Amino acid sequence: MNLETWNAELSEFLIGNNVVLALYLIIGVFGNGLVLFIYVVRMTKKSDDRYFIPSLAAIDICACVIGSSYALALNLLPVKFPGDFLCRVLWFLSQASTVSGGTLLLVIAIHRYLKVCRPFSNTWSLRVKRLVILGTVTVSTLLSIPTIFLYGEIQVVSDHYKDNNVTLVGYRCGNKGEPWALLGYNIFLFVFAVSGVVIITVCYIFIAKTIYSKVMVYRKSVRRMNTITKPELSVSTVSDIKRKSKSIEPSNNQQHEETGEFHENSIEHDQENKNESQKTRKKEKSNHTKRRSQDILLNAHIPAMKYHFTHYRYSYMFMTITIVFVIAYLPRIIIMLLESIFGIEFWNKPDSVIIGLMFLYRLYILNHVVNPFIYGFFDARFRHEVKLLICRHKKVSLHPDSQTGQ
Repeated sequence: MNLETWNAELSEFLIGNNVVLALYLIIGVFGNGLVLFIYVVRMTKKSDDRYFIPSLAAIDICACVIGSSYALALNLLPVKFPGDFLCRVLWFLSQASTVSGGTLLLVIAIHRYLKVCRPFSNTWSLRVKRLVILGTVTVSTLLSIPTIFLYGEIQVVSDHYKDNNVTLVGYRCGNKGEPWALLGYNIFLFVFAVSGVVIITVCYIFIAKTIYSKVMVYRKSVRRMNTITKPELSVSTVSDIKRKSKSIEPSNNQQHEETGEFHENSIEHDQENKNESQKTRKKEKSNHTKRRSQDILLNAHIPAMKYHFTHYRYSYMFMTITIVFVIAYLPRIIIMLLESIFGIEFWNKPDSVIIGLMFLYRLYILNHVVNPFIYGFFDARFRHEVKLLICRHKKVSLHPDSQTGQ
């Protein structure tokens, strides 16, 4: 029995987790690469609402590549990890990319708050935005430096084969710092994460209240227009009918006076025709007015909802991204805290439990994978560009003279 066999036995039950990580890696790199290409290359007109999306996509790519690759290495080489330096570097880069994503979401929440709730305050210039992104990466890097000293290559000894008088020694990547230092660092990360979530939540609560109040004002204005429009239409219709009726009577009388034919039957016949014509016009105009009023009333809320979603879709988009981030990142923080408290004994559990814990521990990578799908749901221009890329060859073959770009 040798180290290879021991390593294979330990990694075998994590095959399902490895498949999930491979999907994270492939989908995350492809999706966020597509986001970068479209928002940087295809969308030449820069938008203030979309400014932070390429930066977030770049961080997401780094997190997917580093996080998934590092997790796969831990799963495939549980007791054969290749080197202390590589362990420290991968831990540092994984932590820095994850913290950068969360910190940038905090910055985006503040930016959205100022844009929606304080629209007349000083807006962020391009220089300020670049400095904010640089500051986000710098702060995240500084917060991740302790991982270089707290994690590294550690020696593990197997007692599984002691009945055969064989002692196997392997190496894995894990925490090797002082327990109190590791616990203090993880508590600090937990407090930092909770504080960020609280600030983000407060910002989006104010944003939601502002959006709701503006939508209600818009709906009231639409209803007010409806109440004014109906009487005006009715009065104008009646006035128009009366005016036309009066204009018809003199013309007919004048015609009769010129011809000198004023027979009773002829007058009654003309009067009946005139009355029927007026009734027909009144009925048609009344039906038209009624249909127009009904259409306005029926569609009173549709413009408000359409305006609501279109105008504030980026706020909703970043709200969704933040909610997914919190849900995906929280299990990792909790497991890191428990590992700091109980040490290696925390992982002395049945294989099925370990598989579930490992899935929750790596769930944070899913946040970086799903963001392109969220962009596609909320940003119609992004969806349009994706469709153009997918159907480009088909469109060129069908319409060789057509332009596929905007």
